[in-house]
Amino acid sequence: MFDPVRICTILREEEVEFVVLGGFAAIVRGSSLPTRDIDVIPSRDQSNLDRLGRALTRMNAKIRISGDPVPMKIDGPFLANMPHMLNLVTDFGEMDLTFSPAGSAGDFEGWKKGATLEIIDDGLTVLVASLDDIIDSKRAANRPKDQMALPYLESLRDEIRRQERSEEHTSE
Repeated sequence: MFDPVRICTILREEEVEFVVLGGFAAIVRGSSLPTRDIDVIPSRDQSNLDRLGRALTRMNAKIRISGDPVPMKIDGPFLANMPHMLNLVTDFGEMDLTFSPAGSAGDFEGWKKGATLEIIDDGLTVLVASLDDIIDSKRAANRPKDQMALPYLESLRDEIRRQERSEEHTSE
């Protein structure tokens, strides 16, 4: 069962500093394209990685591979040694930790700059990547599934911009 709200709740309870990106971030931004996982980029600060390790333990996270998931102690030191990405299965669905996503936003600080705090459930706010950063990342990754999503996401971004301009003109 995929429950991204529960995943984010646990991350927030453990005070993990992260930005939601990828398909779920696009959904928060208004996309109707389906996703089956949540992608997050955490701060690589060691104390944050320790908190992330505690959150992952609470979620019963296992490493996702082509066969059965591999149980492993995923703590701060383990996470600090991950160079790019870690694909996980949790009790609440699949979760991808990405430490160096494709695109020009770069590391956590770069993604955080464009992100905004969004309400994803009653009393639950998380930093969500900007649609521009999501589009840039999907374009840079250049995977077939990303290429298929790009026209829709670009259209969504353009529609949001038109609405924002329209609202600015009506408020003047």
